[in-house]
Amino acid sequence: MLNCSSPLKMTSRLLWVAFKLAALTLSVTLSLQPEQQKVLLVSFDGFRWDYLYRVPTPHFHYVMKSGVHVKQVTNIFITKTYPNHYTLVTGLFAENHGIVANDMFDPILNKSFSLEDMNIYDSEFWEDAIPIWITNQRAGRASGAAMWPGSDVKIHESFPTHYMLYNESVSFEDRVAKIIEWFTAKEPIHLGLLYWEDPDDMGHRLGPDSPLMGPVISDIDNKLGYLIQRLKEAKLWDTLNLIITSDHGMTQCSEEKVIELDQYLDKDHYILIDQSPVAAILPKEGKFDEVYEALAHAHPNLTVYKKEEIPERWHYKYNNRIQPIIAVADEGWSILQNKSADFMLGNHGYDNALAEMHPIFLAHGPAFRKNFTKAAMNSTDLYPLLCHLLGIPALPHNGSLSSVQDLLSSPATRPAPHTPRLHGGVRPGEHEQEEPYAYFIGVSLGSILVVVFLIVFVKHLIPSQIPTLPDMQAEIAQPLLQA
Repeated sequence: MLNCSSPLKMTSRLLWVAFKLAALTLSVTLSLQPEQQKVLLVSFDGFRWDYLYRVPTPHFHYVMKSGVHVKQVTNIFITKTYPNHYTLVTGLFAENHGIVANDMFDPILNKSFSLEDMNIYDSEFWEDAIPIWITNQRAGRASGAAMWPGSDVKIHESFPTHYMLYNESVSFEDRVAKIIEWFTAKEPIHLGLLYWEDPDDMGHRLGPDSPLMGPVISDIDNKLGYLIQRLKEAKLWDTLNLIITSDHGMTQCSEEKVIELDQYLDKDHYILIDQSPVAAILPKEGKFDEVYEALAHAHPNLTVYKKEEIPERWHYKYNNRIQPIIAVADEGWSILQNKSADFMLGNHGYDNALAEMHPIFLAHGPAFRKNFTKAAMNSTDLYPLLCHLLGIPALPHNGSLSSVQDLLSSPATRPAPHTPRLHGGVRPGEHEQEEPYAYFIGVSLGSILVVVFLIVFVKHLIPSQIPTLPDMQAEIAQPLLQA
């Protein structure tokens, strides 16, 4: 009699083993895919590094104790709002991402860009770089930006998935509400960006050394406390990676420390493109030498550079929007055309090596260590860190993931490549880093191994479990029922 029970049982068991092996192989292969963590990047404009210690800041210190803190963050030159905010989301120096100042003139485009006039929405000024929200969305994830500088500009034909048109009158609480809404939606965002104008606004008006800055700093700390509370209520606090930073610091100015350009230059010989403390000067045709010579030794607290002589350490010469002459004031000094121009008691934009220009950096979340303090980092390092946390490919940048991976609870296994320097005029899109292939190669190899295993298994197992033809014929010849 043909007894198929035992061979079939053995075959089914072996097939079950093969299935488990295949599933295990694929699960290991799929584990190569980067984890899709959620990140919220918050910027308190003009929050200087030592404001943390000026007055009690319990909420900032709560984040420091439960997360990480970097003591010294070196931002980019010039230390102004738009250049540094674009660096945070591109990892590039100003000469590379093209937002070289809050006020610019592009001689190739023959166009101007002005933060003061809110003339900032021309896409062409922004498209020397690709901000992280676009890269995130190209990877199939969603982004949300609440007033982040540049996020309401159409860049490379894209906006963030969700964004708020810039309106200074919108409260911090309303901005937080939008961020929470986007993170908890049916199709949630993976990357959120939140911007608040203070303490920069009040720092300009009062000066950072004013005792009145104490309540301003306390208010920012309370706002951070409100954000933490809302994240906890939404059950995001323990699952989301929160990064708190700023674009620059602030230094005290004085009406006794003013350099008046009208004392040295004929105003008909040049155009002042950007003002204090780094004056971007465009001489009229045929007037370059005259303007430069008049300024070169005009004042002991003013250093004047021809564009090609700008120090390399500033990474601030290889772009058409950097003017032929820049005049840099010493810390605390102001450059005005004359004393009728607006004067501010606090300002920034000075040499990025100065401690008073440095911002803050704190972070909390599952990706970060607890109660860890790091000595120093560069603001360009934030971009590759963000890309690592989001599991997306980093485009060419000037930062270094390896420089900040000690902030992480688990070391980065696939550091994003970085570009030591991209000179102005080179568009990152032309050198765009291709999608990392480790995951796809792993999936392909894993799948091929599984298929080959099954083919070999079937080829060798099935014949061994099927009786030979003569044996089958002999068994078939037996009566099915014995008398």
